[in-house]
Amino acid sequence: MRNYRPIIIEKIGITLPSIEILKLRLNEHLPESRSSFHSHNHGQFLIYLRGCGEQTVQGNRYPARAGTVIYVGPNERHRFEKERSRQPLCLVIDVNLLSNTKNRSITTLAELPATELNLIRSRVSQLFEMRGPGNEDKIVAVGAVILDILDPVLRAIGWLESKGFKSLSRGTVNVRVEKIINNQIEDASLNLTKISKMLGFQRDHLNRLLKKESGLTFSQIRSQIRLKRAQRMLINGSRVGDVCVAVGINDQNYFARWFRSQVGTVPTKWRSENATSIASIQA
Repeated sequence: MRNYRPIIIEKIGITLPSIEILKLRLNEHLPESRSSFHSHNHGQFLIYLRGCGEQTVQGNRYPARAGTVIYVGPNERHRFEKERSRQPLCLVIDVNLLSNTKNRSITTLAELPATELNLIRSRVSQLFEMRGPGNEDKIVAVGAVILDILDPVLRAIGWLESKGFKSLSRGTVNVRVEKIINNQIEDASLNLTKISKMLGFQRDHLNRLLKKESGLTFSQIRSQIRLKRAQRMLINGSRVGDVCVAVGINDQNYFARWFRSQVGTVPTKWRSENATSIASIQA
């Protein structure tokens, strides 16, 4: 998000069981150090992508920096005060929360982890590329990107439950990459470049995130998944030629060398040794 370009998407028209999405825009706060108090008849998510300042909502002051999410309810008076010289960049999503909020522990202020902030930044970059008139497919694609932005935001403020979400200790980016590899493991052309485009990241940046979250590079993660799949198929009696194709390696000789580098022996010998061990345990 180094080069700011304004973006506004009006009349989005997405209505889910508990939320109506009205409008999205990317704002650079005004050059003045302090904007005036104002309010709206709808709710707003303020997602700060850069900069630093303070947001006041109903008389309560909240620090705002990159990764901060602030929910402003309908008719709540609020204003922003800038700190330092760089213009803060804020993604604003106008919404109506439709269901009863009494049983939900919605918080006004939340913080996104770095991985989720980077995901939202990458999705905003995708929206830049989608600007201009488009067909029905393009409109659906824009809606999908907006929903992808909202998912971590709604979880952060407590509107969506986070069960299973926070427990992903390896990190959400790592989990997404593993899911893609597992679903498309037989595709020999599946590589870091292709997956980074799917997720909206720069190739090298994605690899750095994976290394930070899991301690492993993309190649190491893919090798682990390939090995587990190959071992399972070998134990179940699949032919080596079928196994190597199923894990996205079309050259059987290369597969044998790769497998040996992973476990120290060739596939047929590994199967013989482990099949015997499993049979003796089951006997």
